[in-house]
Amino acid sequence: MRPKLLSLLLVMLACEVALAQQAGVRLPAELSEEETQVILKQRKPKPHVEAAFKISDTRLNTALQQARSQQYRESAQNLDLYAELLSYADSYARRTTQPMSKDRNQCLKVIEQKIFKQTMTLDTVLRELPLAFREASERSVGLVKKIRLRALDELLGGGSFLNSSVDSSQD
Repeated sequence: MRPKLLSLLLVMLACEVALAQQAGVRLPAELSEEETQVILKQRKPKPHVEAAFKISDTRLNTALQQARSQQYRESAQNLDLYAELLSYADSYARRTTQPMSKDRNQCLKVIEQKIFKQTMTLDTVLRELPLAFREASERSVGLVKKIRLRALDELLGGGSFLNSSVDSSQD
């Protein structure tokens, strides 16, 4: 009985991983096996996104500690991994939920609020890094801020709120 149950669980896990990869959503390869399992065991969109943020918040705080202890390369790597996790969470939320659905709006709200709460820490890590590491990290920070703006845009105006304000300012 146990071998059948175990093999069934393994098949289910393989199908879930294949489905996520098929949709073009992949977890960063730099994650530990434990971190990957924490995220993948959440099957519903909102808890899945929250699990990704839990891991990413840990990575961001680690990046801050490393920057303060002058471990700049490791700090920059953790900052990049933080941005990759947020990109994953955003892609997962957008590809696994229907537009304007309750699930998607909940995920986008989580994304926007969590990034907003981490903005000061993100900027602090960036300021702590020397110039040699800062340039690459600025791209990661820019990506994170774009993800937040996209989530906010879709929540407020269905994806056209910020675009319409940019269009009207160019007239």
